[in-house]
Amino acid sequence: MSKELVKEAVVRYLIKELEVPEEMIEIDTPLSVYEEGVEGEIDITVLLEDGEDAVVPLMVVQCLDDEREMTDVVVEKQIGILEHIDKVTNVGRIILTNGSEMMYADWGGTDPENEGEIPTYEQMVKAFNRVAKTK
Repeated sequence: MSKELVKEAVVRYLIKELEVPEEMIEIDTPLSVYEEGVEGEIDITVLLEDGEDAVVPLMVVQCLDDEREMTDVVVEKQIGILEHIDKVTNVGRIILTNGSEMMYADWGGTDPENEGEIPTYEQMVKAFNRVAKTK
């Protein structure tokens, strides 16, 4: 399975298990969409239309080739990339996967009641709306 097949498997997982509407999944999004001139790409982005004709990232997924084991060295290297993505998007929720192993982080602390669990789309939307109301 190549990285592209891992992406396809993750999209199926997002739709089936996390109930993300297919139209709210974006693949291969340049980081320059979020900040002009920034290089890099997000493999998979889960989006929300915020009611003001804008889309907001709720979660991003970075995929590795399925033959790459998620060793400490590989994960450590990827964390730098994930931190860069988080800094540009302010997304907070990030998944790193090679198709068989998955690491989930909620750097924004947006899901305190589900710590360690990957939230469903509905839970992500509720958390976003809760935070938006406090701003």
